[in-house]
Amino acid sequence: MSLQHGVLGFLNYGKMSGYDLAKAFSSSVQFFWNAQNSQIYLVLDKLEKQGFATHELIVQTDKPSKKLYSITDAGRAEFVRWLAAPNESMSAEFKSAFLMKVFFSGNRTPAENAAMFREFISDCRSILSSMGSVPGSIRQYSREAPAEAPTYWQFDADFGYSYIKMCIEWAERCVKKLEAMM
Repeated sequence: MSLQHGVLGFLNYGKMSGYDLAKAFSSSVQFFWNAQNSQIYLVLDKLEKQGFATHELIVQTDKPSKKLYSITDAGRAEFVRWLAAPNESMSAEFKSAFLMKVFFSGNRTPAENAAMFREFISDCRSILSSMGSVPGSIRQYSREAPAEAPTYWQFDADFGYSYIKMCIEWAERCVKKLEAMM
């Protein structure tokens, strides 16, 4: 997936500013697709040049003017084409710098590696805690989306919860093995 298709997907639900898109990414798909504001604005510019999106300038008296983006018919066609395209290899797309470090951690002491895993566990628990806002986000965005969309959003949220919980359980098992080596 490209960020471009994610932006088109959100615009397919309705008009959004770059700020709205950044908020939508961070409150819904952040655990599997991170998008920074600067990246989103670059993609919006590219989508306009490709004819996949357009914007209207909203002049505000109490705030700076903002651009409100919408998907074009060509953009919707590209988004639907991407949705229908076969996945070459869904599981092969997974990359993790942390797992690369784990693979080569035989070059460090078990105590150092146990500390690394404990930090990973702490980070995962923080992510799990932050995901507590996901049900509220689903309710909020459900008002502007097709009726069936929240079902699919919940599928992703369930995957995220399950994945993070699995990561914690796995890392805890690794810590126990490392502690036995010390």
